[in-house]
Amino acid sequence: MKTENPWLHRFAILVALVALVAIILGAVVTSLERPIAATLAAEIPAAHSFESWHQIIGALAAVLVIGLVIGIRNQAGVIALAAGALDAALGFSSGASSSVLHALFAQIFFGNIVAFAVNTSTAWRRGPSPIDDTWKPSLRSLAVAVPVVILLQTTLGASYRYHTLGVIWHILNAMIVLLLNLIVAIFLIRQFPDHPTLKPAALALAVITGIQVFLGFTTFMMLILFPETSLAVIITSVIHVATGSLTFAAGLALSTLIRYNIRTPAAAPA
Repeated sequence: MKTENPWLHRFAILVALVALVAIILGAVVTSLERPIAATLAAEIPAAHSFESWHQIIGALAAVLVIGLVIGIRNQAGVIALAAGALDAALGFSSGASSSVLHALFAQIFFGNIVAFAVNTSTAWRRGPSPIDDTWKPSLRSLAVAVPVVILLQTTLGASYRYHTLGVIWHILNAMIVLLLNLIVAIFLIRQFPDHPTLKPAALALAVITGIQVFLGFTTFMMLILFPETSLAVIITSVIHVATGSLTFAAGLALSTLIRYNIRTPAAAPA
């Protein structure tokens, strides 16, 4: 089958990478906003420039998303554009609540760019490989639950970083995310081992979720062993935030593919 403009898919991947860099820089800014020891500040002479780069890269990602929306009028692209606009506005606001919302919309922005990349991939344009949804609860329902629970987890993490909630809620929901993601991923891998898109997406979600939970545990241990302002804690926290974004993107990508390929029993041919 003749494929439509493959460069649009590559462009979507580029925009996703730019957005991820903006999120990483934002995590660095958040870490450096904590009271920093004089020795650490001396070790990072360019610390004051991270916020400027965060704003520049974030603005670049927002502008590039406009190109994606113009390329194909896609729901994921429109959501990403709206989330990017709200995120930019919140970035110039002050206060812990605005900062948490800023982190939330950054995740929605990045996740929907990844979904847009899925929507423009060769496998997507080739058409679905339909399979019947006979699981209880339905996979289509779980496809909604997975990204929602992950997004809640990243929001709880941001709330902890900005001191609006305790860490216990973040830890408890992490167990829910791990259980839900592994159940859905393992089921898809075992039940549809030959499916061209669901199996790789499920495997990616399982691996990234496992890494993220490990990083969360590592960050927690780092906070126990070292001061909050130590370079080791800052680096671990930034990596944890970046992997959290990848977890949400992987969950949203799998959700998109499930809803694209899974049929309800009523839709199956007689």
